[in-house]
Amino acid sequence: MTLIDQTTGVRVLFAGQYWPGANTLYIARAFEDCGAIVRILNETSIYPAEWWSRPGKLIRKALMPLIRREWNSQLLELSEKFKPDLVYLSNAGFVATKTLELLRSRGIPVMCFYHDITWNRPGDRFIEKVKYFDLVSTTRGWQEDLIRNAGARAVKIVRFGYDPLAHRPIACSGSANQKYGADVTFVATNGPHRAKLLEQLLADGFSHSFRLWGGFWNRLPETSVILPFWQGRSIHEQEIRVIYANTKIALHWPRIEPKSDDWMFRLGDQHNSRTFQIPACGGALMLALRTEEHLNFFEEDCEAVFFDDPDELKYKLGYWLDPSRDQARQDIVIAARERCLSEDYSYRPVVRQYLHHFGLDMIGDLPSRGME
Repeated sequence: MTLIDQTTGVRVLFAGQYWPGANTLYIARAFEDCGAIVRILNETSIYPAEWWSRPGKLIRKALMPLIRREWNSQLLELSEKFKPDLVYLSNAGFVATKTLELLRSRGIPVMCFYHDITWNRPGDRFIEKVKYFDLVSTTRGWQEDLIRNAGARAVKIVRFGYDPLAHRPIACSGSANQKYGADVTFVATNGPHRAKLLEQLLADGFSHSFRLWGGFWNRLPETSVILPFWQGRSIHEQEIRVIYANTKIALHWPRIEPKSDDWMFRLGDQHNSRTFQIPACGGALMLALRTEEHLNFFEEDCEAVFFDDPDELKYKLGYWLDPSRDQARQDIVIAARERCLSEDYSYRPVVRQYLHHFGLDMIGDLPSRGME
């Protein structure tokens, strides 16, 4: 099939982090897939997020007032020159109330995709800005009343998604399996509940090869049974599908902290972007925490496998890594990717909801880039 690019002429001024692996990058691409002309205000070029050292973090903190002023200045200048039909803000952590008032006075609709689990954190004045947005979207249904009660004009509950260009099968050769191969892989940032589940899984020894990728696992005690499996770093977009192509089972559980003192973390996420990225890559069977949303997205034991506790997780690993079930496991992998394609679990339908809300959707069903 030959794909012909089309555009509606709709202009979207898109502010967010723009680096390989960021959901904001994938959402910006989805806007383009839906025919929009996108102008990026790249926060990562203004905010030195990659300053990891202690001195770097201290300097960044000292510069934060200047960073915020520069970000708002650039947003307003771009809105005046680019003349967008829509301003999209990711999390809106930098935006000032005065900036939102000026955009509204220019007749430009402004929306925000609120990513964080926590709401109204100390020092976070987002709750004061809610009433200035024409639309606030979130992936968490339990946040809807909070946002409405804060004065939101409109709220839309959406799902996360995958990017067809980044998350698709890949054939590996050479040293790929040596560097990435494993029976079991977990790609995630360290968190209390994730660490506890892994410790229970690994405590009495682990008979399968296992690789752990992600940030902040070095914060665990040196005696942790997890650390020998940690690969020492996080990963970005370029490695994701290579990792899943070289593993049999990809573990997955979203950010939920059942023991947290914060009730919002106890509710947490019932799914996240990995929910779709793993099956879309078409390499590994997804073994995920059983949540209501996961069960709605994928049919259990036909398109994904789920667990409730460490004992069930251990059992499912042994069951699905049995060589006699290699073909059955691969059948699930194939079915999961087909579900991603048939339901279009990319970000494109999400973006279409946004454009429709503002009356800016003018292109019909187009094949999405990278979709087979």
